[in-house]
Amino acid sequence: MKGYPRARYLIAGDHGISVEFGDCLEEEVNLKVQKLMHGLEKARIDGIIETNPTIRSLFVYYDPLRICVKSLIGEIRRIERRMADIALPESRLFEIPIIYGGEYGPDFEEVAKRLDLSPEEMIRIHSGKEYFIYDTGFIGGSAHFKIPPPLDSLPRKKTPNLGVPAGAVLIAGGLGSVFKPLAGPTGWYWIGTSPLRQWFPEKEPPLLILPGDKIIYRPVDKEEFERIKRMVEEGEFTVKILP
Repeated sequence: MKGYPRARYLIAGDHGISVEFGDCLEEEVNLKVQKLMHGLEKARIDGIIETNPTIRSLFVYYDPLRICVKSLIGEIRRIERRMADIALPESRLFEIPIIYGGEYGPDFEEVAKRLDLSPEEMIRIHSGKEYFIYDTGFIGGSAHFKIPPPLDSLPRKKTPNLGVPAGAVLIAGGLGSVFKPLAGPTGWYWIGTSPLRQWFPEKEPPLLILPGDKIIYRPVDKEEFERIKRMVEEGEFTVKILP
């Protein structure tokens, strides 16, 4: 399924509208979300307080004392009808160093075994393609993407891991997280670690990787991982953006 013929407008209380474009993990659906978000930003409709993009919908938070829901839906539909003409920011392709397994990915072997993959096959599948970033959410702006088969058949963990560090690379439920921005719990499988940072609260925007960007993983050994990690901590590492 590629999405709905027309967006669905769901009323969320007296301050919100959720504009849904589909019920699937498809880039085509997510591009509509991003186009509507950018269209609303440019339109500067009085009464809209904030927009929050997800994989398949855009949540619009508004002030009902400044604009009524009927008028707001009319304004959003007007932008929806001309979304084909809305240009998105140019996508950047980030190279993400990653080390798999062991202390850097405690769930790696379990995942490979469940999917009947050798460690080499697991690494080849996970790091063998470019990924389009659908959204940034949860703790510290975690960037999410659709993972390929057979990785996409992996459900969430029955028992969450309560102590996953920043940098953890996670997969579950058809999605991947580029790397965890901040330490915290997760119900996803921890298969590797990246030495890079995603969360920069002192900057605007505060995230390295944004919706619409792309990433590709580059496997590294322990020595290179630790070298890059030291450089990142000292502010001397430049993240590689590929042409």
